Amino acid sequence: ADIGGTFDAVIMNPPFKQGRDIKHILHARGMLRPGGLLVSLCYAGARPSAFLRPLVDSWAELPAGSFRESGTAADVAMITMKAKKETKE
Repeated sequence: ADIGGTFDAVIMNPPFKQGRDIKHILHARGMLRPGGLLVSLCYAGARPSAFLRPLVDSWAELPAGSFRESGTAADVAMITMKAKKETKE
């Protein structure tokens, strides 16, 4: 759901199933104000890595089993992305 507006920061833990994390992260990036920051968890697999690594400012893989107590053994990365600042012409 699009809540409208733009934001200085977005912190998220999107669903990982079927590449949904990629879609949610790219959508949220579009909701940042110039200079805004997005911090997100994502699946640390090949597909998210191929799509997102070229776009992120940082990619940090969390230790294996970080969310095992929550019922998932998925490999997870924490990423950050900054929105581009507006430039004056």
